[in-house]
Amino acid sequence: MNWPTRLFSVRTSMALLLTSALFSLASCEDTNELGVDLPGTTPIETAFEEFPVTASTIRQDSLSSTQKDHFLVGQLPDGNTGALLQARAFLEVAASADSLPSQYASQNPKLDSVVVLASFDRVYGSATAPLRLSVHDLQRPLDDFTTYNSTSEVPLGAPIITDKAVKLNSTIRNQAGTLDSVTLRPLRIPLSTDTLNQTVFARQLFAKMLTTTTVRLSDADLHTVWNGMAISATTQGTALGFNRSQASAVYVYYHLPYGTNQSVRNRKRKVYRILYGDPNQVASSPRYFTNIRYTLNTPGSPFNVLQSNGLASVPAAASDQTVYTQDGTGLTTKLVIPGLDVLRQRQAQSNLIINRAELIIPVKPYSTAQFVAPAQLFLFEANNANNRVLIFQNGVNPLERLVQQEGFLAPTAGRPLAIPITEANATTQYYSALLTSYVQAYAKNQLPEPLPSALLLSPTRRRTGGELSLDRAALDASNIKLRVYYSKTTAR
Repeated sequence: MNWPTRLFSVRTSMALLLTSALFSLASCEDTNELGVDLPGTTPIETAFEEFPVTASTIRQDSLSSTQKDHFLVGQLPDGNTGALLQARAFLEVAASADSLPSQYASQNPKLDSVVVLASFDRVYGSATAPLRLSVHDLQRPLDDFTTYNSTSEVPLGAPIITDKAVKLNSTIRNQAGTLDSVTLRPLRIPLSTDTLNQTVFARQLFAKMLTTTTVRLSDADLHTVWNGMAISATTQGTALGFNRSQASAVYVYYHLPYGTNQSVRNRKRKVYRILYGDPNQVASSPRYFTNIRYTLNTPGSPFNVLQSNGLASVPAAASDQTVYTQDGTGLTTKLVIPGLDVLRQRQAQSNLIINRAELIIPVKPYSTAQFVAPAQLFLFEANNANNRVLIFQNGVNPLERLVQQEGFLAPTAGRPLAIPITEANATTQYYSALLTSYVQAYAKNQLPEPLPSALLLSPTRRRTGGELSLDRAALDASNIKLRVYYSKTTAR
């Protein structure tokens, strides 16, 4: 053997010996601790736990319903809870900048009709049967210094129309005259349409417009003959959510009766708009709110205990492992998570690091036939004993305590965590919230006193403006879980 070959053999043998020694050293380490701690440090134990959640249904009252993105009208039986939902809208009216009929007094203006157009984009219940409505005047305009909510009422004045049938949809036909589609157009509520026999209300309203000598009609002048509208449904089966469309207004149609040519008469048709709602979303817009009654008295229904009792709750076991949270009605899901206190106790014994905490809230399959599930939910900190939301004092302003977004300190106000709905497939929906920061703060006693003993899950926030609907989630109580991944130091 020549010397290069011998040298290669020796180097190969040394390399194999070194590799064997390294593996021998590595085999002395506990494989469970590899990569977790370093020499001279405290070992770290990692774990995953799934904590059970006790869920029930409660009902909150006096929810904010003023200047919301929708106002509600209708009557709808609730097939799940046995309740009867009744929603009425109270709306202030305001004068517009349109030209008054008095500007054409020399041409003898004649009233044609008074019609309410109300744009809507939410239908709960039947969209095919006509809705029967009544419209009343208000005894007085809405008070600028009164906070109205879902239980508020305003005294009614004289009826304007009673039990009037109105169509929800319109048939659109193509040029061939065959059925093309059915679409939802603004609801047309006629207040007076008989040109030969106008109602007393319509005659008084038009007379005010004819006798006003100023260029514009003031709200004060308008309120001498009309303070506002209370719109209510007289039949059950449908509830509507009316949006803030620019098309929504009261239209007073009139004409100037001279000229024999048809085109001349067409040019002499006029309209004056009276405003309601809040299409421009400005402070000077007419005020409005929705009154919502949710009567629970069906014999045998477990939800009857919630009628006028804010301390009551319906456990999931009494309602087929289903709990509810709904906008408008005040139905709210209460969550009690004993695992939070378990983590707090462990934190007192060793340094606990929450790596990830996630709240999983499944929606019951096939539960959205009558009510659509809300796009998002919020978590309120509450007292389990009385179902009341805890208050955070931000300076002089008391604020309800909501669980905040990830990355913000627990006492922060103004960054509420919105929990979105996820649709995995046609039959699987769930809400999922990342609560890592919140669970860490709870475990380390970093939340304000008193500590919450429950969390309330609701789509409704108590504030002027914002959303209002009847969207509801029916939740699978038996599968609501808090999943926590955490690390803690352990003694050698």
